[in-house]
Amino acid sequence: MKTGMFNPGVNQTKISVIVPALNEEKFIEACIRSVQSQDFKDYELIVVDNGSTDKTSEVARKLGATVVYEPRVGLPRARETGRKIANGEILLYIDADTVVPTEFLSKISEFLDKHREVAAVTTPFFFYDGDWKTNVLNKSAFKVFCPLYFMVLDVFHLPKSLLGSTFAVRKHILEKIGGFNTNIKFYGEDTDLSIRISKEGPIAFLPDLYSSTSARRYLSQGLLKTQSIYLFYHFSLILRFYLPVRWFKGPGRKWLPRLAATTCLLGSIGFFAYASTSPKSEIFGKVIYHINTHKKTVALTFDDGPNGKYTQEVIDILDREGIKATFFLIGKNVEAYPDIAKEIAAHGHVIGNHSYTHRWLLPFENEKSILHEVDKAEEAIYNATGESPRIFRPPHGIRSIWLDKVIQKEGYTMFTWDDMTTDYESGTVDRDIAKKILSRVRPGSIIVLHDGIDLKHGVNRENMIEGLILIIKELKKEGYEFVTLNENVKG
Repeated sequence: MKTGMFNPGVNQTKISVIVPALNEEKFIEACIRSVQSQDFKDYELIVVDNGSTDKTSEVARKLGATVVYEPRVGLPRARETGRKIANGEILLYIDADTVVPTEFLSKISEFLDKHREVAAVTTPFFFYDGDWKTNVLNKSAFKVFCPLYFMVLDVFHLPKSLLGSTFAVRKHILEKIGGFNTNIKFYGEDTDLSIRISKEGPIAFLPDLYSSTSARRYLSQGLLKTQSIYLFYHFSLILRFYLPVRWFKGPGRKWLPRLAATTCLLGSIGFFAYASTSPKSEIFGKVIYHINTHKKTVALTFDDGPNGKYTQEVIDILDREGIKATFFLIGKNVEAYPDIAKEIAAHGHVIGNHSYTHRWLLPFENEKSILHEVDKAEEAIYNATGESPRIFRPPHGIRSIWLDKVIQKEGYTMFTWDDMTTDYESGTVDRDIAKKILSRVRPGSIIVLHDGIDLKHGVNRENMIEGLILIIKELKKEGYEFVTLNENVKG
């Protein structure tokens, strides 16, 4: 290991770890020790003291890091100083209040060796000292917003943005673009660098390689203010580079970058909301929300069961009316009512997988957690009925890149709906349930009702059951036939 060694101009190491630091006495030791604990040994460690007035340099030097000075305060200046003296093929920048896992360097090295076309990589992080608001923001950003935003950037052939706390770039590319923009003091420097790097090669986001960092800026400056500043500079720079410069110049146009940045932010939020929650969205992958037919046929589907006597009442009504339906069952509820699940199958109804615990945030968990939920639900259904469902409905109808990927890989067909009401709300009366469903029905509609609600056992569903009777009566009167869903249904 060549940590602490410094020999300008000699390319001795694979990775140069560069840590800019300004008064980081309280944090620098944890950062350095996390680097020294790596399972990857071909690296050097450089701490750039950016004008500290505390013992940052002393602590770093005692721990064996090479310490260099950059008295002109400014993050890009410190990073540029590190670049100029680094020996590595890859330059890995880590904030001084950040701690990286043991395999961090090796995974970055392996990825860049495998993907020679990639110019730089960036990674997510979580806060080790945040409050509940910053933690919610953090999880939402990396589980929801970043993957979606990066997907949009790919569609429009725009560059992904480096995340400032940890990123790695090939040294020769950083040298080719002239290094860091030292005219920028802090905000926007990562976006500026990303735009220039992307002209030499793509930037990759490694979603599962997390580091941990401090939320102190958010806690001291305020969550909304800090995030607004970051996003404003990011979108302003993106727009300045990719729209004609003349649009932002001239009398009375100083407001245009701010307006454009705000519009981009709101548009991104709206796009995410549609992609994740609309039952008709196919942004993440194929979904069937309507049956492709001109005949007067509809599919009755029931979610969140089984639910004791209320699911049994639904089965009895369907038998009486000669109707087959589709039940999307929650695995944990199946374990509570295995006999009811067996009844559903025995009466010829189709069973679908609705996850094991029906968690709201399941679509934004990692693929391993999603697979566990899907597999446990399938196991519970098989143990009760002897059947392994091949159709799936996402909990609460919420989807994501990860969820769709797992469902497709496991060979499921994803079903949502085009006709649902708020029958799950206790105050909704049967007439209103029927009225709303019937007002939206059309040939091929997939109707959703709820014989259960989440994991609440024995929850009262009389309003839905009375509404179901009215719906069936009216649909039969109008000449509709009822069909079930399976993997061969075409949307």
